[in-house]
Amino acid sequence: FRMPIELTLYVAYAGVVVLMALTPGTDNIYVLTRTLSHGRSAGFLAASGIAIALCVHVTAITLGLSQLFLSAPDLYAAVRWAGIAYLLWLAWKAFRASPDTELSAGRGGVLSKSRVVGQAFMLCLLNPKLAVFFIAFLPQFTNPDNGTMSLQLFTLGVTFALISLTVFSAAILFVAPIGDALRHHASFWKWQARISGGVLGAMALWLALDER
Repeated sequence: FRMPIELTLYVAYAGVVVLMALTPGTDNIYVLTRTLSHGRSAGFLAASGIAIALCVHVTAITLGLSQLFLSAPDLYAAVRWAGIAYLLWLAWKAFRASPDTELSAGRGGVLSKSRVVGQAFMLCLLNPKLAVFFIAFLPQFTNPDNGTMSLQLFTLGVTFALISLTVFSAAILFVAPIGDALRHHASFWKWQARISGGVLGAMALWLALDER
């Protein structure tokens, strides 16, 4: 059996991805806010949604579909603004959330699992910057002499998703006890909604102002 990526190059790549997964971004901030507000189960659900979306991005770059963002600027802009609109919608929902409803869910009430997974999936999927990043970053760790480029890109992409999921999981386990302590205070839910809405709104603004 021959690895599609040279071992030394693969280890270097894995180290870079770990550092990237630790860097604050839309995905990990959403995971952490869900963990703080609704516990580790919600955090893992959010991380799962992001992992699924990353697999979609990996499939796209393996098949060469991500190249469309480079050759079709209008498509890139459309997806980018869709992501901005989705972030603003989530921010609006956070500001309008009823503290009593959130408090009930945080103390064991009904929390829609599909909503948490779906929101995380859409946040990651509607991020064309990630697709363009894959196009620019992954090929640097490939070698035509090692065989099929698509297999190498797929291996690197799956590794990216697995490492991200592992780092998110560790962060969830670290943050969950803090959330468990905070959720017993009713005032937490009022500030949690404002902070979550503010962070999501700031991310939308950052994505809107950030040039390609």
